Amino acid sequence: MKWTLNLSAKGVVQFSLNDSDIMNNLADAVLDFFWFLNFSTEEEADLQLTAEMSAGLANQIETTFSQAEKDALKDAASRRLTSWLREPDQHGYTPRKLLTPDQRSFLEEIAAGHFSGPDLDV
Repeated sequence: MKWTLNLSAKGVVQFSLNDSDIMNNLADAVLDFFWFLNFSTEEEADLQLTAEMSAGLANQIETTFSQAEKDALKDAASRRLTSWLREPDQHGYTPRKLLTPDQRSFLEEIAAGHFSGPDLDV
């Protein structure tokens, strides 16, 4: 997919977004929603409802997502895990200590292609 915008008679500005970028964007959005369903608090959402929705989403991923969509979701989880576990920056900051063991396990399971994730206490 390529989009082109002609700004003047002298030149053309091109903006391109390939199918891989689109798939990654969608996978990131699905992962964000899946994360919310698994790690929201009672103040943020009804926990029974989020547990049911999470199970439904896992089933939908397993049964209706194409292999390319599953691969994109696995890649999104791998990218997110890499971001969480990155080395400290020049100021010593790293988000590693903010990632709980359950959250890390969740991302590792998704990255491995286990879309129902680990059993979490709800």
